Amino acid sequence: MRKKLTVASLVSLCALPTLIPSQDASAIPAFARKYGTSCYTCHSGFPARNAFGEAFRNNGYRWPGGEDEEKTKQEQLKLGSDGWKKTFPESPWPAEIPGYVPLSVWFRGQFINYSEEVKNPAGAVVTKETLNYGSGGFGAASLFFGGTMGDNLSAFGQYNLTNTSTAPTGHVVWSFRPGINLSFGNAFSDFNFGNAIQSYSSTFPVVGTSTEFTYVTGQIGGFKLTGGLAQQGTTFSNKLDDIIYVRAKYKFCGAGLLSGAGGTYGNEFVGLDNHIAVGATYMSAQKGVLTGAYLGETSIYGADITGNIGNFTCGAAVSHDDDLGHNNYRVDAGYFLYPWMKATLVYANARSGDKAVNAPTIAAGLTAHLRANALISATYTYNTRDHLTRTATNTTASLNTLPDTFALAAQFAF
Repeated sequence: MRKKLTVASLVSLCALPTLIPSQDASAIPAFARKYGTSCYTCHSGFPARNAFGEAFRNNGYRWPGGEDEEKTKQEQLKLGSDGWKKTFPESPWPAEIPGYVPLSVWFRGQFINYSEEVKNPAGAVVTKETLNYGSGGFGAASLFFGGTMGDNLSAFGQYNLTNTSTAPTGHVVWSFRPGINLSFGNAFSDFNFGNAIQSYSSTFPVVGTSTEFTYVTGQIGGFKLTGGLAQQGTTFSNKLDDIIYVRAKYKFCGAGLLSGAGGTYGNEFVGLDNHIAVGATYMSAQKGVLTGAYLGETSIYGADITGNIGNFTCGAAVSHDDDLGHNNYRVDAGYFLYPWMKATLVYANARSGDKAVNAPTIAAGLTAHLRANALISATYTYNTRDHLTRTATNTTASLNTLPDTFALAAQFAF
């Protein structure tokens, strides 16, 4: 018999889930320490979110249902008394900061990396076959930070410890009320759209520093509207409205986008609800702002659909480059062999129709969560055709040297 999704039942999840790693964590072990709960409460295998984790983020990184204070196990440090609110502006407005260290560390890397031999049409070897130890074990490390400050302000971000030349990414969120948020920063997951299972950032360019507004409603299923202005920081423009984007998402049935409750489990061990969600995204850019494969593009729009049923999860997304006339596709499918092991298959094709950069790939993967915060994954990526790649200026082309690859990788966070 299937169980109803409730906040209490989600907290009790303790079986091992799995999912192909995602770049969008949006919740970290620091939050698990704050609430004294498992990573599985918000994740179907770190770092990918489940339905409750999506609602947690939609509430400005707070416990849904107005229960943040009740669910907090590590108390916040008060900066001033609540009585100051009554005497404001004659006194400062009181605030609070995490009473714990709001930091987490994420290690990841490839242990084995195989790359096949690549030959040009004349039969000459362009790239030799290689078999090595990837990035040298846990060759990448990031420092996550996240927490709440008072009743309305939250922050989330990360700093790359292994590449100090990379600027930190993150954003602050002001919640006017549950479901109405104004954010400033970068690395917005609403623009890199998808749900807890898939992330389709490859179908759109990456935006720069942004101001983003979100409106979310839904106790069962629900609707989410996102809009933002992005300053790309290029030599062409560097204006506040270099990029303007808007996204709408509607979730049929399943756990509420705002409540994190309702619906039925598709797989009760990983906190995924049975549902279908559809989305549409539009992006407008100042001329000359977009570079590389998107050089010359000023208007991109797309749509996506995702869903779960039982142990099976899937999704698809497509975007269209209006000026260039190209399409970008991505299709994901996954199946939970066990609550702690999942097989995946991904098809991705960027700039379909452009012979110089069209590079469709198929990637088959298997991921096993050894613990709630540790996983190991094996991925084989197949290039379906020889293709050309352009230079950064997008004016000349050179022979593709991207081989089929196999990688054995691992990651953990604490």
